[in-house]
Amino acid sequence: MSTELTRKSPLAGYDLVESKSLALTQGSEALKDRMVEWMLVQLKVDGFRTLKAAQLNFLGAMECGANFGSELARTLGISRQAIHKTVRDLEHAGWLRTEKNELLGNQRVILFTDEGERMMACARKHFLRLDELLLDRFSASELTAFFELLAFDPFDLSSQP
Repeated sequence: MSTELTRKSPLAGYDLVESKSLALTQGSEALKDRMVEWMLVQLKVDGFRTLKAAQLNFLGAMECGANFGSELARTLGISRQAIHKTVRDLEHAGWLRTEKNELLGNQRVILFTDEGERMMACARKHFLRLDELLLDRFSASELTAFFELLAFDPFDLSSQP
């Protein structure tokens, strides 16, 4: 069974149960935060001293080629205004640039600069180091099981017994 009663809510006395899926949700978010922080430390050594976690998450959602604000907004689940502000900040930092695309009317294409591409290349190398750290701690089959767990979709009825 995945749940156990652990306590009552302090105000109304509702049953509060411990849940493995709740712990997994919280744990996976904490794992992502730790990995991003680790990556920031590595990239700071590479010279990207002003990079912030939110910026790294944003850059990680981008394709290597042309990107569009509306697609990034959908992918990241944020407003186009937030995309515009983030892109402007990343342009100022020298990691992104935008170009007007005559075929697309007013829509601007978001692209990495050479320095932005260097950052992403450095990050990819650091991810290889993270792979080594994971494989030092966990077996390949344990990691495969974890990837399968990450792919779980509670809305997919075929995944339920």
